[in-house]
Amino acid sequence: MFNEVDRVKERRRERMERIRTQPRDSYAPFVDDWKDPIDTQEELFSFSGRDRMNEQRPVNEKWGIQILASLFLVGMAYVVFQTTLIPLAWKDSAREVMTRDFNFAGVADWYEAKFGSIPTILPALPGQTTAVPASTEGSAPVWKLPAHWKVAKSYEPESAKVVLTTGISDQVTIGETGWVAFVGEKPGYGTTVVVRLTQGREVWFGNLDGVRVTKDEVLQPGQVVGTARSVNNMSRHLYLGYAIHEEFVNPLDVIPFE
Repeated sequence: MFNEVDRVKERRRERMERIRTQPRDSYAPFVDDWKDPIDTQEELFSFSGRDRMNEQRPVNEKWGIQILASLFLVGMAYVVFQTTLIPLAWKDSAREVMTRDFNFAGVADWYEAKFGSIPTILPALPGQTTAVPASTEGSAPVWKLPAHWKVAKSYEPESAKVVLTTGISDQVTIGETGWVAFVGEKPGYGTTVVVRLTQGREVWFGNLDGVRVTKDEVLQPGQVVGTARSVNNMSRHLYLGYAIHEEFVNPLDVIPFE
């Protein structure tokens, strides 16, 4: 049995050698080709399997390089912040770059300059209370404060805010679409929510007792921001600030009463 297999393999080897050494047009017919038995143990898919291994190897190598590069960057960042050889000013600059908020307002201004008004991302939520109503005149939004709110302290450039007296049951709402850029404590404002609007504008809601929004949340007109801190059992005080391109202005010049 084994001798027969060896003879078959030897004949095949000889024929392949003759085919390789002969010119293309002088191939001789091999009458005994049909007599060769079929090798049932032959690996029919061995070639395709090797191809798949060759295809997977570059992908694995790519992942390995990416992981090594990531570990290298993390290690470099750790060394920069731990070593005493790097100046403190450089460390502060690197920390500020890595923790800096994305300039959504700048992107919004660029988009409006290039393509027009920004399309609405989220649908308006029905059933919202509108303590600070929003309406439109033409294409410009009009944001007005409730008529029963009063000015407790007029605007001062030093404090960059106006103090408003609201009702004890009133909630503070946004008057137009915006993006929550900050939620936390601000000097002179206390617990504050900063909402970025289009065209480089920001509105600051300070002295809040309860906050109903989260950072990076997109707000729709009429959505509740929070509740101002109470001063007695009859009213609350809201600190309201308004900035245009990081320059504070009197909020009542932009957001009038009804």
